[in-house]
Formats: sequence, C-alpha cells, structure tokens
Amino acid sequence: MFDDETRPKMVTLHPYDSVVKETRIFELARWFSERGVREGDLISVTIEDTESRTYRIALDRFVRERQEESSRQRLRAAQTDSEAGQELAALARLTRRGPKDLAKQELLRIAQKSQCLPRPRVPAGAAEHHEGVPSAIRVLLRELHDGKCQLCSFTFEKRNGETYFEIHHLDPRIGHHPSNLLLVCANCHAQFEHAKVTDLRFADGWLVGVTINGKRFAVRQPLAHDSIKRALAALGIIIALSQLGQLSIR
Repeated sequence: MFDDETRPKMVTLHPYDSVVKETRIFELARWFSERGVREGDLISVTIEDTESRTYRIALDRFVRERQEESSRQRLRAAQTDSEAGQELAALARLTRRGPKDLAKQELLRIAQKSQCLPRPRVPAGAAEHHEGVPSAIRVLLRELHDGKCQLCSFTFEKRNGETYFEIHHLDPRIGHHPSNLLLVCANCHAQFEHAKVTDLRFADGWLVGVTINGKRFAVRQPLAHDSIKRALAALGIIIALSQLGQLSIR
C-alpha cells in the first residue's frame, strides 16, 4: 500500500542482488513521479501484516499534507465553537505552529479562496435574521485577537472561563468573508450598528481605521499587515527578476 491507501496492490519485488547491489520494488518509479519526490523527503516503509506480507510505503510529506487538509476541512465544517476549537488545536499539532500564527494563516487562506457573496437569511418566527458566523471563523478570529475588541481591546471572562466577544459585519448584506468581519465588544458593536460611522480606511481590503461620532479609531488588523508584507515580497521578487533580465541582456 502506498501512502494512506486502504487497499493493497500486488507489486513485484526483486530481492537484493549482489551484482547490482540493490533491491528493486516495481511501481516505485511511477509513485516517485506522481508524488514529486525530491531530495530531503522522508519515506517510511512499515510492515502492515506479516502473514499476508503487506507493507506500506509512505511519503511522509504527502501523508502529512493530506492529514492537514482533512483537519482543515473538519475545522471549517465544525458546528460549534467548542468543536472548532478542538479542530484548531489538532491542526496546530499537525502543522507544529502556534495557534495564533495558525489562525492568521487560516483566515488569510479562507480570504484568498472565498468571495464576498450575499449573506444568507434564515427564517426565525415572524421575522428574518441573517445567518450566524461559522464556528470555524469565530474561533480563528478569537484566537488571532485573544478575544479582545479590535477597536478598544476590551473583553471580559464569562462564567465558563471563555472571553466574550461579538462579530460585526461591515456590510450586513455580504457574507462571512474575513475582510468583512470584525471582532468587537458589545459596546463597539452597538456603536457600529447605531452611531454615525464615517471615514472607513482600508489597507489591501482590510479595515484599519474608522470614525464613530467624530472620534477616530485605529483598527487592530494583523491580517492587513501580513497581506501587505506578502504583496511587497512578491513585488521585490518581480523587481529582482527584471533586474537580472536587464543584466543578462547587457
């Protein structure tokens, strides 16, 4: 069996030959090509069943990437904040990254792969309400900002030990794209909903400043800074390549 396959395949094994001084396992060339095996990769060979002579050959990098993607999908499909928190912790162990750093990475990944779509409405009695923010995004935002308001940094501990926060949609008609969401306290959320909100300033699509009833607020937005760094790094690479091209022409 190769990698995380569950069904064994019959392959030909050429035992060690003292002339060529090697053991050959047929099908490996195809597998090396499909997986893009490169120098430095770790390959594990384990015995699955001694009686049936079943072995597993696994490219550690490929298996880890598959496990990470499965964990990422479970995180996004979580139905509760508790479930999402457990999946985030599991993903942190797999990727060996700190929860906060991982939360930033996953929010940027969601932002890059999703679009700003109309926010669904769900019926609730006689009135209609907007659909709530998915647990995965709530937990990622909580981890990134330590549960503290992005405007005033206020929070408080609930009876269950968790930090209290609310999620504000900058445009209530648009869905849960990370750039449309702010983690806020109840007071700042109420101001966004009922006060005079003007002069919204964005950096690379992320809100970094806003005026509420004439008072200016800076919005703590690490996602914007990270996006800008990536854009500058990409620009630097393009400039470097163009300079190399000019040098080669000369």
